[in-house]
Amino acid sequence: MDILLSKPFKLKQGFIDFWLPVFLFIKRDDFALFNDEGYIPYITEETLGLVSRSPKNYEIKAFDIEGVKLDLFNQYRSLLNQSQQQKPSMQVFIETIRPFLTFYRQLPEYAKTTKRLNKRALALREAIAYAKDPEESFFEKFPKALGYNIIQLQKSHDDFKQYIHHLQKNIREIRSCYDELVNRVENFLLEDIIGEKLSFSDYKMTLQDRFKKLKKHLLLPHQKVFYQRLMSELDDRKAWLSSISQACIGKSLDVISDEEEKVFYEKLKDIIHELDNLCELSKADVDEKKEDVFKLEITSFVGGIKKNLIRLPKNRNKEIIQREDVIKTKLSADRRINIAVLLKLLQSQLEDGK
Repeated sequence: MDILLSKPFKLKQGFIDFWLPVFLFIKRDDFALFNDEGYIPYITEETLGLVSRSPKNYEIKAFDIEGVKLDLFNQYRSLLNQSQQQKPSMQVFIETIRPFLTFYRQLPEYAKTTKRLNKRALALREAIAYAKDPEESFFEKFPKALGYNIIQLQKSHDDFKQYIHHLQKNIREIRSCYDELVNRVENFLLEDIIGEKLSFSDYKMTLQDRFKKLKKHLLLPHQKVFYQRLMSELDDRKAWLSSISQACIGKSLDVISDEEEKVFYEKLKDIIHELDNLCELSKADVDEKKEDVFKLEITSFVGGIKKNLIRLPKNRNKEIIQREDVIKTKLSADRRINIAVLLKLLQSQLEDGK
């Protein structure tokens, strides 16, 4: 704009304000438009108005694609099942890079954040996520992420083939990492909880049969939520496992972090253990209006596992509360000490009761 306002052109501002947007729109396939936020793939009436008002905030960039760059660009297009080009236009650039950007946007949140990928896949994912300049992305950022550069690719046909191979391989790894998470969750269920290899429909039915006799009205709120998800009629494997995750840690599988995956396994084991214990209580012939029933289990390295089922009539509740108040007055301010003391007393009582 400064050039057009100066000699030898010295055009009027009013004419430039009219002519520049028209020229940019007509030539939109011959250049890329950028602002401070990066590449602008679509030129709209609003964009052209902003360019006219604040030209210093915008840049235009032409593409010079020849030789190895053209070969590499056409390899990208082959990868996407697109036709070869001898003189790619801006529109062709947009058409070629859009699948990469769409691929990233459509990934589950887990696939965008997990670190459980190889080093090159992580670098490629970042290069795609922050792609702003198509030319820079195709010929610098993507090759660099996979350990290559344009000069190397120009000199060696073998390196060129290897680069395309690694690009395909790492894109597959990024795309499939959520499926791998689902597989790990399923394997955990089968190996640590069920104990045998079963199909989705079979292990789902096995778990549902395992807990179908539970007295649902006695479950705690978090146990009820888990139980409802467990008994769900969902027949989609990913959706069902994801709903189990939601019940355990408040997040579905597609949005959990690597750290939360570990927490999920622990929570899943704990709640299954809780329901298993409640199943044993459900087998007892209990009149819930007349008595309270507790299942007690203490595990130690020395004493192993000690279990006991305690049943007390409800008319003893007053006495229990009184003794509980007495014991509370003797406890210290250290919660760990209190727990250790109470456990010692419980172990002693269980041994005396043999």
